[in-house]
Amino acid sequence: MTEASKILLSILRLAAGGDLADFPRRDSYPWGEIFDLTVEHGISALAWDGLQRLYDEGIFTGGEIPHEIMDDWTSWIMSTEQDWRIMKTQADSLARFYAKSGISMMVLKGYSSSLDWPVPEHRTFGDLDIWLFGKCREADRLLKQKKNISVNRSHRHHTVFMLRDRIVENHYDFITVSSHYSNWAYEKKLKSLATLEKAVPHGHFYIPAPNLEVMFNLRHMALHFASVRCTLRHLIDWAFTVRRHHSEIDWKMVVEASDKAGMLRFMSAIDAICIKYLGFEKEIFPDLPLDEELADRVLEDMLSPEFQENPSGRLLPDILFKFRRWRAGAWKQKIVFRESLVITFVLQLFSHLCKPSSFRE
Repeated sequence: MTEASKILLSILRLAAGGDLADFPRRDSYPWGEIFDLTVEHGISALAWDGLQRLYDEGIFTGGEIPHEIMDDWTSWIMSTEQDWRIMKTQADSLARFYAKSGISMMVLKGYSSSLDWPVPEHRTFGDLDIWLFGKCREADRLLKQKKNISVNRSHRHHTVFMLRDRIVENHYDFITVSSHYSNWAYEKKLKSLATLEKAVPHGHFYIPAPNLEVMFNLRHMALHFASVRCTLRHLIDWAFTVRRHHSEIDWKMVVEASDKAGMLRFMSAIDAICIKYLGFEKEIFPDLPLDEELADRVLEDMLSPEFQENPSGRLLPDILFKFRRWRAGAWKQKIVFRESLVITFVLQLFSHLCKPSSFRE
């Protein structure tokens, strides 16, 4: 782990309410590297919340961070706050459009997760992820008929369209069921939790109730970790949601579903990271054996992925790229899925062949 990564984790610990005395004192700090990491992981504004505590206590002065980095950091914070407000307005507008035709809308991931952060406006996001309670196809037809908006159906568990300059992912499945057979039962559980009776009203749309929020975010994070990359923002979403809702969550159900899906070791590892490195209270997480050695490897891969090749944008090379990435991540597959690597490879290949453009995802 680099020095910049260690200091960033200490800053995030402060943002989560940690003790100021735990922050490492240095004669100088690699602020350029630290800021770049915050941008890479989508946590620039949250990291600033941690630094602000140091400023408030007089531990830092304005001259500690170079002016050019301060300017960039300030710009990121302002942009993040503005984008959050725009996202909320766009989500509300889209929900009102659907409601005219009797379709209810739930907002997932980015916006719903932000509501559990200490400062919701400091959670960055890009896409607007929605769930329409089983009316995805009907809603897509409405977009074409009434707004002349084209819908992309080439993805594996959602359709995609542009709302002004925002990408909207309209989920008909919460997770990609075709790529892992262990996802089928988990998806069924998610859909049983995603009902109007259990959804939480929020303006003109809904947000997930705590059980759906933690189960969906956990599996979503695990799938990112096993296939592409899991960032610190994924981890922090989990930690803040657990902190806020731990007494409302049916942990017996969550642990059983996670165990059946094969990701109990992954869940234990991320809990250990949250406790050891980010200062979250051990008592808010389920009582699982904490494998700190595995946790350290998971965290290191988040900060500096072991597999760092990039796709080329050409079909055949990207198929080979997918295979190399899958093979390099075999250890990840083992802590996220309860299925053989051979079966996983065959299912994923079949899933991609059904939607060839997904080779570039």
